Amino acid sequence: MSSSKFEGYKPIFLLALAVLILTTSIEVLYFRYFITEITKRESQSTLNFLEARLTAYVETLELLPEVPDYLKDLAWLTDELQGQPQLVGVLVKEKGKVLLNTFPTGTKFAPQLFKRCYQGLNLKNVRFVCRDFEALPDRKFFLLLGLDIGFAKKAFLNFVILSGCILLAASVLLGTGLFYLEKFSRRQKELEKQLSASEKLAAMGKISAMVAHEIRNPLNSIVMGLQYMSETKKISPEILDMIKTEAQKLTELTGELLSYAKGFEIHPQPVYAQEIIEELALKFKEKAKRQGIDLLIEKGPSQIILVDKRWCLRALENLIRNALEATPQGGEILLKFYVEGNEAIFEVKDTGSGISPKEQTRLFEPFFSTKSTGFGLGLYLVRKVAEAHAGRVSFSSEPKKGSVFRIHFPIKNEG
Repeated sequence: MSSSKFEGYKPIFLLALAVLILTTSIEVLYFRYFITEITKRESQSTLNFLEARLTAYVETLELLPEVPDYLKDLAWLTDELQGQPQLVGVLVKEKGKVLLNTFPTGTKFAPQLFKRCYQGLNLKNVRFVCRDFEALPDRKFFLLLGLDIGFAKKAFLNFVILSGCILLAASVLLGTGLFYLEKFSRRQKELEKQLSASEKLAAMGKISAMVAHEIRNPLNSIVMGLQYMSETKKISPEILDMIKTEAQKLTELTGELLSYAKGFEIHPQPVYAQEIIEELALKFKEKAKRQGIDLLIEKGPSQIILVDKRWCLRALENLIRNALEATPQGGEILLKFYVEGNEAIFEVKDTGSGISPKEQTRLFEPFFSTKSTGFGLGLYLVRKVAEAHAGRVSFSSEPKKGSVFRIHFPIKNEG
């Protein structure tokens, strides 16, 4: 290659090299952010699990006239923590008294640890996080846990080394000729596919963790209640009611997951729309009253619609539950049915906190939720029910003013 030809390729080579360095740096930073976020989510998920378990424990104790020996301390919690290999240890305090400490013997906690752990603190290969929470008005706990992040650091270091090797190899290839850029481009696409696969695996891990978290709490309450009645040889109506409630939660949860994974079939039949409204009012009137919320029912036309009543009720129940969670004490929820054009419309309107414009764009995505608990499948199921009936869902919302959700069913399906 002549000198003049080399000079012509030099700017392209420098530009390609600069792009390569920038891309690799971004990938390294993104991977670091990715690893950090996974660690943060894992720690927060474990804290949420501990808080839920302790809350269920305290609430269970409140129901018991006499506390059995196996529930007088938190030793039972140690067994449940065995299934989390990244967990270094857990410290639980109540009013300065240590109720549980699973950290290795001889572990010393620096004074600044208890001040900085609320935001998360990394010390060597352990990430410490802590939280104060109140299970009941007179039961306040302090939780501290340590997670092993040695694997995350090693993974990041390996990724940096791998990225450095790739950068070096690509630079050599660029120096020997621009035709190697095509080869490098193919390699880059392979790395992007690997990163995409890693993100999918991370999403699967998140879903698995959510399933385990949501199922474990009701199961534990049921097991504790049954064990108590088995040991005391006494039938407790309160515990039986609790078991029934927790079993219903598991049933609803299983239904939502199966609906998401496999879809569902509808079997439309003629039904009076007002009959659906009355069933919903009967189911949620008392619950709304206990929360200090007025559930208002607006009587609509005597209209027969062709729907799968079971799925229609399920979708509207999800909307009402969301409204109850979003509406403060003293607020109102309006449930009504009306006909507009060739559409039969069910409407749920609340005076709650509303939904921000940013969150509105993702409301019907599966596993997206604005709440700290739950699967984020409720509104997704509402949309799927409407679409299965050849209908649609519409909504409007203003922050601090409330939201209105509508399910539109076509009347022409009655023919």
